[in-house]
Amino acid sequence: MKFVAKEDVALPQKVLFEIMADFQMFERVAIRRGVEVTRSGSIAAADGLKWDCTFEFRGRDRTACVRLAEFSAPEKTMFFITNPALDNRVEITVSALSKKQSRFQVSTVLEPKTLTARLLVQSMKLARSKYNKRFQKRVAEVAKELVALGAA
Repeated sequence: MKFVAKEDVALPQKVLFEIMADFQMFERVAIRRGVEVTRSGSIAAADGLKWDCTFEFRGRDRTACVRLAEFSAPEKTMFFITNPALDNRVEITVSALSKKQSRFQVSTVLEPKTLTARLLVQSMKLARSKYNKRFQKRVAEVAKELVALGAA
């Protein structure tokens, strides 16, 4: 199942991408939300970066491995997120609209690996418009947060 959301941001492409490339900031955000994060690989190199995450979701402990698959500054970042039930590919693209504006596009593809995950994804397909709206809303919130960070 695929979700795509676009948001126009009042930041230059390079500035927006630099904020998004601050992986340590995103680690701190995850830790504040109760996620245990263990990074392997070098932040400076950005190649081979991987995060092992443990968190509680719906009353159960979950694990996920987030791997940086592609890092093409200042345009594109791709992550592969795997856990025992789902594989998820997240692609973030930043394109310049003008000198002071850029477009932030996030696409994600969910691929179930278990029967339970297949049922979850199938139910999401039935309520696709609801989940598309949620995804768009969350991407808009993230875009606002990135603009606030860029203004600081």
